[in-house]
Amino acid sequence: MSDYLSRVACCKQMYSLFVLRIVYFFIFVAFVHQGNNFHSHWTRRTREYDRAQTFLLTEACTNPRVRAKLGTYNLCDESERTMDDAPMVSAFKDSMENVHVCGNGYCEMLGVNITNSLPQVMLTLAIFFLLVTWASGITFRYRRDRESADYWSLPSKNK
Repeated sequence: MSDYLSRVACCKQMYSLFVLRIVYFFIFVAFVHQGNNFHSHWTRRTREYDRAQTFLLTEACTNPRVRAKLGTYNLCDESERTMDDAPMVSAFKDSMENVHVCGNGYCEMLGVNITNSLPQVMLTLAIFFLLVTWASGITFRYRRDRESADYWSLPSKNK
């Protein structure tokens, strides 16, 4: 009997080690994926930063008369906002927004999707409610019958 228990313990230990290695693998893959996302955000933000810096040196932004003539159409304000943060900081913010549950407007899109498919959602909830009610009824009747049988049966000796 102890040989059987040692084999079972060994299998449980191997299974736990296998699951742990799979979890570590997925964590490693997630970090590599986030590193790749950060790199792509960083290169994009670096290019935007360089373009904004170049645009701020043009006559459209340096000459006050041209800037005033352009009014709200000029890109100088947008270029200044782009240069407010370093490319590394902007890339980090973008990466954190990707990690966040509601980042990049996912929650708003989910709300629009639920609103657009409201009849299907209501039908699904109604079917789920009926299934839960049916299963509860079966469980209630089974428990009532078992308690009734236990109540009306003779006492038995428990071993």
